[in-house]
Amino acid sequence: MPVREQAGAEPDILDSHRAGGVLLRRGGWRGLAYAGAIAASVGAIPLVSRHLHRLGYGRYITVTSLLLIVASITEGGIATLGVREFSGGDEPERREFMSSLLGLRIALSVAGGAGAIAFSLLGGYPQVVIAGVVIASVGLVLANLQVTLAIPLMAALRLSWLALLDFVAPAVTAAGLILLVVLGAPLLPFFAAADVAYAVTLVITAMLVRHQVRLTPSFALRRWRPLLSQTVVFAAAAALGTIYFQMVVIAMSLLTNANEVGTFGLAFRVLSVVNGIPVLLVGSAFPILLRAARDDRVRLRYALQRLFEGCLLLGGLFSLLVVAGAPFAARVMGGAEFAGSSEVLRILGAGVVATFLSAVFAYAMLALRMYRALITVNAGMVVLAVALCCVLIPAYGARGAAITTLSLEVALASAYATSLLVTHRELRPALGMAGRIIVALALAFSVALIAPLSSLLAAVTGATVLAVAVVGLRAFPRELLHILRHPPDIGAAQ
Repeated sequence: MPVREQAGAEPDILDSHRAGGVLLRRGGWRGLAYAGAIAASVGAIPLVSRHLHRLGYGRYITVTSLLLIVASITEGGIATLGVREFSGGDEPERREFMSSLLGLRIALSVAGGAGAIAFSLLGGYPQVVIAGVVIASVGLVLANLQVTLAIPLMAALRLSWLALLDFVAPAVTAAGLILLVVLGAPLLPFFAAADVAYAVTLVITAMLVRHQVRLTPSFALRRWRPLLSQTVVFAAAAALGTIYFQMVVIAMSLLTNANEVGTFGLAFRVLSVVNGIPVLLVGSAFPILLRAARDDRVRLRYALQRLFEGCLLLGGLFSLLVVAGAPFAARVMGGAEFAGSSEVLRILGAGVVATFLSAVFAYAMLALRMYRALITVNAGMVVLAVALCCVLIPAYGARGAAITTLSLEVALASAYATSLLVTHRELRPALGMAGRIIVALALAFSVALIAPLSSLLAAVTGATVLAVAVVGLRAFPRELLHILRHPPDIGAAQ
């Protein structure tokens, strides 16, 4: 039964009217932390790319992409499933659940790492790449354990602590990469920088939740069976939709040369930073979506409406910045050796809006347990990714990979929206605000792309025009302004 707000009882924050405000305020801290993480990551890219050159950087991106695919599959939506189950159980159930989940996560991560190593051997990759996969597989286990232990923080909307963790991991990684550049290290040690960062965040997370969960993993198969029965379907639903982007990099490593992978990899790395933002924002709201999907469809529609509008606006802004500023970004991040990354980044940037909207629709489908529809759509995207890669990458190299990625982003967002809104017509968003946002974006893109300005000035000018247009057209949710002016009491949710 859902928890009600009764006199004399402290309601569950997820059922409280304060949940949206808590999400907004603490999500703001998380957004600031992610901005700091972006700054750290972006600060390291120019040094690493110039130090490793296109060949080495292409191999570095290949290893990280392969492990991200494995991480998505072995994660299998376990964190999302964990938030759902942890939010609904009592304390003894939560402790036993988390202990079993930790054991399952360790087993799946080790198996995934072994699979990645086997793939690198069968793929005939250079020895440094194979060794890099081995090193990165250790980081896979550490990272997956940290994400699992963070479930209580996500379920309780303790976004301030999550913000700290969001910052620490990339910051420590970036610091390690920069140190290796200063020391003049060869490629292989670069794969270990993330391992150190994952170890640090794992220790911090364990300290934060040690009183809420049992840190000792359980390897009892009888307890894994019910978890596996849920995670197998959930994994297919959640993981397939996240791996196709990384699949393009792996396809390039098999279908073209490492220099082309390096050209695409620089643009891919920049875009990966941007594409993490919608997952952060909508993922933070997922506990609210889950509870609303279970108890209150009116509240669910309201939440999705605001997420849709917010992601359309933010996605449009980041798309504008990437498309208009691509030549400047490529020049700063890679120098003359990566000049071809500019066009690739512009093509990839055009799909950022679709990425933001895909996150909204995907999390809504997960909250509504539309697993079969997600499996169908995501499996279709994997098939489409393979087909496009085989046709476009051999013919056009890095540019073909960018066109493939853009096509997949648009197709995925369209398929998610169709599946969700045809099945649940009551969740269809009102388009009044969205229409005004689109007009504002059209004005901003027109100025940024037509005006005879340098790429940096074009991006800044476009963003300024967008801000003015948003204010003039009132293309900004009033509820957000109200919450900012009248912040809710969030002390009870600490």
